[in-house]
Amino acid sequence: MMIRHLAASYLVPIRPSTVSQSRRLLFIASIGNPEPKYEGTKHNIGHRMLDQLVDIYWKDHLVKDGPYYRSTKYSNIVLFKSNDSLMNLQGKAVSKHYRQFQKDSQLVILHDELQVPVGKYQIRKPSTSPRGHNGLKSINQHLPNNYTKVAIGIGRPSDKRHVVDYVMSKFKDSELEELDFEVLPKCVKELEKLVEMDKEARKERVDKKVEVSV
Repeated sequence: MMIRHLAASYLVPIRPSTVSQSRRLLFIASIGNPEPKYEGTKHNIGHRMLDQLVDIYWKDHLVKDGPYYRSTKYSNIVLFKSNDSLMNLQGKAVSKHYRQFQKDSQLVILHDELQVPVGKYQIRKPSTSPRGHNGLKSINQHLPNNYTKVAIGIGRPSDKRHVVDYVMSKFKDSELEELDFEVLPKCVKELEKLVEMDKEARKERVDKKVEVSV
């Protein structure tokens, strides 16, 4: 049975958050077009992944905190669904929220990827090309391209003139089943690896500071 996609949350205006802004964080954000209007479209698979983190995979330890989600298990993360801007304007929205946190926090973007077929995904390192993705290009206009990209494959049309219609179309049921039961679970595991690696890196920095102070 298909995983039921729960109703998306509406974001509220930025307000002071109870998430600590004094420590380095992994800021995980999904980009897409505003939902529910564009829910289920190929361009919004990043939002679908974040929704499933909140509603399924990490639901036992995520807590709503204004426009964000924080974790009682992973103290080094903040989740944000950038749902109040069109895809090609995501840079302004993402940077506005991301910059609330300490400058050396790291950004992870969940997004759709035309260059990768349905059923596949890529974890792309900082400084990699946006590959023509308008959401990533928008982010690069507002922030340095030093963020990690979780690129979820949506395939591409045979005629590039149809790209806009293609990314705005909805997945077939068979494609959603493959994404929900095969691709997104693997993406979640990769994300958990990134979180654990970040925790270890933070611990090493703290230990070094302690050694220096002693």
